[in-house]
Amino acid sequence: MIKTLTQREIIHNFDAQVTAELMIKTNALIPMNLAARLCGLTSLEIEQRLLRGLFPEPRLFPCNNGTSKKSFYLNDLQEWMNNPHVYVRLDPKKLH
Repeated sequence: MIKTLTQREIIHNFDAQVTAELMIKTNALIPMNLAARLCGLTSLEIEQRLLRGLFPEPRLFPCNNGTSKKSFYLNDLQEWMNNPHVYVRLDPKKLH
């Protein structure tokens, strides 16, 4: 059975593709919950990998309540997704 897309569905799909392409080209920051969905991990699994240096370094943004939100650059996530089993975050202090 062939499903015909409505004009609304076509516009929605196009908008989603344009948004995704812009996010990739601009190396957008991705919040933790979206990073978890994209990578197929839970936030807890990401936290555990962060502690072991097996996930890209997050950028921290302070919240009004005194906590911080973690976000990741999309290019860093893509690099991790290319080969998550051998990814090791480089420590810039050890490069000098």
